[in-house]
Amino acid sequence: MFLAERSGRIAGRIAAIHNRAHNDYHGDRTGFFGFFECEDEDSEAANKLLSAAEQWLLDRNLETIRGPVNPSMNSECGVLIYGFDSPPLALMPYNPPSYSALLENAGLEKIKDLFSYAVRQDRLSPGQQAHDRLSRSANLLARRYPGVSVRSLNMKNLKNDILRFLPVFEEARRNNWGYVPLTGAEVMEMIRDFRNIVDPEIVILAEVDGDPAGISMAMPNINIGLSKINGRLFPFGFLKFKKAMRNISQMRIFGIASLEKYRHLGITARLLNEIILRGSAKGYLTGEASWILEDNLNSNRMIQNLLAPKHSKTYRIYQKKIS
Repeated sequence: MFLAERSGRIAGRIAAIHNRAHNDYHGDRTGFFGFFECEDEDSEAANKLLSAAEQWLLDRNLETIRGPVNPSMNSECGVLIYGFDSPPLALMPYNPPSYSALLENAGLEKIKDLFSYAVRQDRLSPGQQAHDRLSRSANLLARRYPGVSVRSLNMKNLKNDILRFLPVFEEARRNNWGYVPLTGAEVMEMIRDFRNIVDPEIVILAEVDGDPAGISMAMPNINIGLSKINGRLFPFGFLKFKKAMRNISQMRIFGIASLEKYRHLGITARLLNEIILRGSAKGYLTGEASWILEDNLNSNRMIQNLLAPKHSKTYRIYQKKIS
């Protein structure tokens, strides 16, 4: 981790990251950077930070620098390049508009864009085209394939539910660009975090004759609660956070997956329909589906066709050869 200082004042920061799990899985020598922050339009500080990260990665025999990832593709990643008119949702980054120019001036180039889609409840209300199309599709599939059942996450059996259905999510992501399998430690951390922030009604599980087949994961936009406490949990911040969480009307849909052998059963449409219905019942008026790789054509087309969303934000990941 590096800081840039000018006359004793902090001007920026960066982390250089050697993700051995990525390189073992992909068989390459890619280094990463993340947690990048810099004073607005300060290209000198940005160049020095990136140079320091590049040298650190070169010292470890890595050939490429890619980022930002904070600290991996399984966490927050990308630089916001479009959609500065609204705040970020939970676990999504935000930055000044100048950051993309700072990275490009340092010689980095785009390698991949990530899309976010905003979904308004009024577009999914009865009588609206998107709602009626999704409901018809889900109801037809339910009659045609009665062996498919859907339910919410069971908080009393949280660990077992996650461990049973996580392989479905991992299998669906396996061919995605930048994919790295979740470690056991990451899974256990996910379970601990879920206990504090999850709304079980908007985590939907699909089974075929009792076997895990699909999962749709969403979470309340906890950023609204966090903004109320100014970064301080104690002595009263946690109580303020819990109070704010009771009135949150935004959710982020961050994962929809089904096993390939069951996709002909229309499980994705069933999951989406349930998350909208149950989310509406809990008072979620808006949502965001994020993030989706720009070249994941099937996922982009599905979301556009079923949810009639607005393309609200674009995030960019950069790369540069350093050997």
